[in-house]
Amino acid sequence: MATRQAPARRQPAAKEPAPTTSRAKSAPATRRQRFRRRYAVVYDIDGPRVRLGILWFTAASIALVLGPLTAAIVYGAAAAVAAMQTARAWRRRKQRPNRLVAAGAAGGMALGACLDAGGAGLAVLAGTAAAVAVATVDPKSRNPAVVDAGWTIQCSLPVGLAAMSMVLLTRLDQGSAIALLLLVSAYETGDYLVGSGARNPFEGPVAGIAAVTVLTFIVSTLSVSAFDVGQAWLFGAAVAVLVPLGQLFASALLPKAAARASALRRLDSLLLAGPVWWLGVTTVT
Repeated sequence: MATRQAPARRQPAAKEPAPTTSRAKSAPATRRQRFRRRYAVVYDIDGPRVRLGILWFTAASIALVLGPLTAAIVYGAAAAVAAMQTARAWRRRKQRPNRLVAAGAAGGMALGACLDAGGAGLAVLAGTAAAVAVATVDPKSRNPAVVDAGWTIQCSLPVGLAAMSMVLLTRLDQGSAIALLLLVSAYETGDYLVGSGARNPFEGPVAGIAAVTVLTFIVSTLSVSAFDVGQAWLFGAAVAVLVPLGQLFASALLPKAAARASALRRLDSLLLAGPVWWLGVTTVT
């Protein structure tokens, strides 16, 4: 006897997927990712970075102690290499900054500062004139000469100002230059040690600011500069704000934050803090 099969149950109709707003939700994340790729600090952990940092701190400290000329040699050389690396990064993006002129202008600003601020200003004018002259006779460029000259100046002027500031500080108040180096180095140490292993971009700067706070307390109790206690804390707060902004500024000088420019990264903490510190010391003393 044939068995009777039960009627098949009607399967419920599949629900149409609700309209998603994934595009709207992902848009802020995309903008945030683009911002980080363009401006965020990239921690280079390959190679002996800690030893190189200690070597740089030692060389810079000795240069500041010995006087303006040695400070100009050390910081001017770093600025020249930074300008050349920045120009090279932009040339890979089909721009035409002149690497040798950028390096000469940045290093020349530091050497000119051995005389005074006027000497550094003359170096700026000479570098600008050289950038325009070389751009005018560049046979491979299709850009207007003023555009290529502008790229060269952009690559050289910020790092040149940072190096110039350290030299002028050494001339004006050697202790203030050493104090700035100590505070900047404290920030960089805390930022690198914590930030290089952090999952978000905030832990490193927070650690750096904490290190600056501790060292500011030490500097304020020692007579290493022309500052009194209140001024020491004011200048320390300026460093805590300006150093991370200087790192972002360095990324803005490059085609992207991850571009290879190790010398620029060595000076990025001074891009804003150096000139502001020098102006502040000029006002105080």
